[in-house]
Amino acid sequence: MERRQLPQVRVVPRQTCAAPDARHFVVDVLKDWGLLGVLDDAATVVTELVTNAMRHTETPTIRIIVRRLPSDVVRLIVIDKSPDAWPALRTAGPFDTAGRGLAVVDAITKGWGCTRWPWEKYVWADLEVAKDA
Repeated sequence: MERRQLPQVRVVPRQTCAAPDARHFVVDVLKDWGLLGVLDDAATVVTELVTNAMRHTETPTIRIIVRRLPSDVVRLIVIDKSPDAWPALRTAGPFDTAGRGLAVVDAITKGWGCTRWPWEKYVWADLEVAKDA
């Protein structure tokens, strides 16, 4: 029988602690759900998405949602109040100090994307969960 988990939500202020707080939140949720196989990838993905919200928006808070989809997927969602600051996959040069975040997300997730509403946007990324988890 499939175990259902309710989505878990955390709001963090747009401060230097946002990415570490988001990372700890996601890891704690996934540990509670027994999904140890995706901990490292989830921590990396949420760090990149929150860092993008920090760098490219002026949103006062960032909302993080962790969902388990019925298709053996964990969806990480990062929501900010800047619908016009659209994420873009870039190619960073060898000496660039930024610009690799979404490339990392793209490489380790099953997929990612962004949905825009007039008042906010959410960036989501899906991680595949082992069938036996």
